[in-house]
Amino acid sequence: MHEQNGSQPKAFIKILFALFTALLVVVLGYLCIQIYTIFHRTYKTETAIAYTMSDNITLKGVAVFQAVDVPGSGNLGYVVQDGERVSAGTILAEQYTDDSQGAMRERLDRLDRAILLLTKSENSSGSDLSVLTTQTRTALYNLLDQIDTASYGAIQDAAEDFLLAQNKLQISTGQAAGFGKVLASLQAERDGIAAQLNGLQTIEADTNGYFVSSESAAPVVRDPTELDAMSPADLKKMINAGETPSNADLAGHIVTGFSWRFYAVCSADLAGRLNGLSRVSISVPGKQEEPLAATVVDVTTDEETGLAKVALECRSINAQVLCLNYEEAEISLHTYQGIRIDRRALHIVNGQRGVYVKYGDLQRFRRITILYEDDTYILVPEGGKVGEDNELRLYDEVIVEGSNLQDGKLL
Repeated sequence: MHEQNGSQPKAFIKILFALFTALLVVVLGYLCIQIYTIFHRTYKTETAIAYTMSDNITLKGVAVFQAVDVPGSGNLGYVVQDGERVSAGTILAEQYTDDSQGAMRERLDRLDRAILLLTKSENSSGSDLSVLTTQTRTALYNLLDQIDTASYGAIQDAAEDFLLAQNKLQISTGQAAGFGKVLASLQAERDGIAAQLNGLQTIEADTNGYFVSSESAAPVVRDPTELDAMSPADLKKMINAGETPSNADLAGHIVTGFSWRFYAVCSADLAGRLNGLSRVSISVPGKQEEPLAATVVDVTTDEETGLAKVALECRSINAQVLCLNYEEAEISLHTYQGIRIDRRALHIVNGQRGVYVKYGDLQRFRRITILYEDDTYILVPEGGKVGEDNELRLYDEVIVEGSNLQDGKLL
C-alpha cells in the first residue's frame, strides 16, 4: 500500500513536467514564428517625387528644310560648328594641301580656347570669395552630371567652366599670382601656327543662315508647298523610299529659313488625337532628345485609304536638328505635372483607389486622384491633404511591394 501511494505523486510530477515542456515548446515555436515573420517581412518603398509626364505618339516622317548648297570638295577643315549662324562672307572651311594642316588647325582651336579661358581667369579681382566657391562647386557638380549622363557633347564646355571657376578661386586666394607667362607662351605658339595656315584657300558663305557640314548631315531640302500638295499615300511612298540627297562635291548646306517642318503619315485614328491642338512638342530619340515646341500646321485625312498626313513646324534650329532627315519622332500632345508613383503601389479598398504609405512603423492607406497614367507610372496632383479625394503628399514613402497591407497595421 505504501509503495502505491508513493508512486502516484511521482507520476503526477511527470505529467506536470510533460505538460510544461509541451507548453514551453508551443510558446517558443510561436515566438520563433513571430520573429521570423518580423525580420523576413519585405516591404519595398519609393519616395513620391515631383515629375512631368507626357502623352506621346510616335510618327514616322521626314524633316524638311529650306537650304542652299555650299560647293566644295577635297581635304576640308571646317572652322565653324554645325548649327552656327553665319552671314554672307563668313569663312566656313579651309582646303588643306597637306594632312598635317588639319592637325595644326585642331591645335590652333585648342590654343584659342585655352587663351580665352586663362584671360577670363585673370579677370577675377574684387570677386567675393563665397561667390567664387559657390561657382566652383556648381561647375564641378555640372561636370559630374554631364559625365554621369554620358553627355559627351557638353563635357568639354562643362570642364572649361570648372577650370575657369577654379582658376579664379586660386587667384583670389593667392594660390596663383596670374597666368601671364603661360599666356605669353601660348600666344607665341598660336601666332606661329596661324602664320603657317595663312594663305590657304577657303570656302565662304554666300548667304545668311545656319550651317551644317556635309560630313555631319545630308538634309532633305524640299519646297514645303510641294509636300503640302502631296496626298497621304504619296507622302508615305516618299518616306518609305527614304531617298537621301547626295553630298558629292558639297562642303555643306546653309539653312536659310528660321524654321523647319516635319511631315509624317499615320492612321486616321492616330491623327485624330491631334484634333483641337495647335501646339505640341517634338523630339527624336538618339538625336534631338530635348523636346522642341512645334505648331500643328495641317492634318489631312484620306477616308479611302484610312491614312492621314500631319505637318508640324518648329522654329528651333541647332546642330542636332540639322542632322535630321527621315526619322521616327516622339510627339508630345500634352504634359502633366504632379507627383509620380509606381503603378504597382495602386490598391482599391472599398471602391477607393489609393496607395499605402509608410508613416514611422505604421502603414496608412491614402486615397489618390489620378491625373495621368501610363504602363509604368501614375501621376497625381500636388498638394494632397488627408480627408480629401487626393491624400498623397510630396515625398511620402509609398509602399510598392508588400503583403498583408492594411490601414493602421504595424510594418
